[in-house]
Amino acid sequence: MLLRSGASAPAGGTAAQHLPEPPSVTVPLSDAEIVGLLTTPPDLGALDDARRRSSCLSGLGYPASDAVLGARRVDLNGMPVVVLVLPGDTPDTVAALAVRPNCSSVDTGLLADTRIRRP
Repeated sequence: MLLRSGASAPAGGTAAQHLPEPPSVTVPLSDAEIVGLLTTPPDLGALDDARRRSSCLSGLGYPASDAVLGARRVDLNGMPVVVLVLPGDTPDTVAALAVRPNCSSVDTGLLADTRIRRP
């Protein structure tokens, strides 16, 4: 069920292929918690601002118009982060990215990247 960071990416042109090497740290949520974010209102924190969120998505290699499928504010090693759940490389996967709350197109603050299959 899992495609963890460091796993081979599926073939094809995707936004994720434009990102620099993903961090070796995984998102501080279990797979079940990530899937659960798909059914709850997003908790975007500072990224609730549409302009900031669009800039962040653009910096991460996603179209600014992409919908965030879920989000939650958490701590990663004592640092506040926002976990964004975005469409994955294939229809049956999602990408969970932990970014700093000040994520922008200039500095995404990407700290962790985890890919999982949708149930």
